[in-house]
Amino acid sequence: MKWFLVKYIYQIVSGAGNYNAQFDEQLRLMQAANVNDALKKAEEQAEGFQPPFKNCKGEVVSWKFICIADLHEIQMPEDGAEVTSILHEPDDVPAFLDAIEQRKSFLQQHIQYENETIEIP
Repeated sequence: MKWFLVKYIYQIVSGAGNYNAQFDEQLRLMQAANVNDALKKAEEQAEGFQPPFKNCKGEVVSWKFICIADLHEIQMPEDGAEVTSILHEPDDVPAFLDAIEQRKSFLQQHIQYENETIEIP
């Protein structure tokens, strides 16, 4: 069996659709014998990843499968292997750096919380 990286594209649909359009790109790992089997498996599983739910307004939120945008065979990763790299050219650099700082702070708080809940007296 080989490993494949699959990029799924979904449109997020909420209620009557009176909102800004939202699209979700998901990268998922999948095992298959070859690229053809991986594509077939990816298509078969595309509808089952995101079950619909009701938001705080009582509207049904669902993910409408658009397509599989990419499919790549990958080798077994080694420690520290690069998975992806994204180049950003923000219009508002201070706001961009502030958003990064907020994510960093959230991650640190999450890790601290996890460490506190795992400790056994």
